[in-house]
Amino acid sequence: MLAKAHIAVGMAAAFSIVRPETVAEALPVIAGGALGCLICDLDCENKSEKSDSSHWRVVMVLVVAAALIEDHLLDAGMWRSFGSSGNYLMDLLGQTRDALSGASGQIGSYLWFAGLAGFVITCVFASGSGHRGFSHSLLAMALETICLWLIFPAVAAPFAIAFTSHVLLDMMNKKSVRLFYPSKRGFCLGWFYADRLANKIVTAGGTVWMIAAVILCLRSNR
Repeated sequence: MLAKAHIAVGMAAAFSIVRPETVAEALPVIAGGALGCLICDLDCENKSEKSDSSHWRVVMVLVVAAALIEDHLLDAGMWRSFGSSGNYLMDLLGQTRDALSGASGQIGSYLWFAGLAGFVITCVFASGSGHRGFSHSLLAMALETICLWLIFPAVAAPFAIAFTSHVLLDMMNKKSVRLFYPSKRGFCLGWFYADRLANKIVTAGGTVWMIAAVILCLRSNR
């Protein structure tokens, strides 16, 4: 599938599964979904696909930036989750935040940096892994989701959902996806070509689904 189809379906899936009920709750879904729906295509090699993906990745980066700015202005919660993975880790270890508040904050800073570094390294590796190789694998999804959780825990779930939708759509095409990378075996249903009529149908259907999902989610709080 081309970028517009992945955006429509990825965002629709993220909203449908996470089901935010307010604008504040929707912002991390928008940010995570925007990242997850196109990050797989960092590895595009075909000239036309690379151009299409690059153009829409810029748009999605702007969407993520807008969501982060709006979250800051509304003090909605996404920024408050920034670097909070240290607190979660302390909870998992059964430690009290009062007793280890300083250590928790320090650990959170280390984890945030580790998450950022890991995310960048993973993306760089994915960009050179060959189309539908590492970047479309369960391993990449796990690593990138964990890295994002270390940075912004609130965006991790919608990111993983949008990423999954991208991989599932690509598996329906005629070119295989190395889902279990580093295994060289690829998976492909071979139902249709990525850039023909099916792409237009999926884009249109995904757009309708996305709009309906957003409206239903935000209306449910009324």
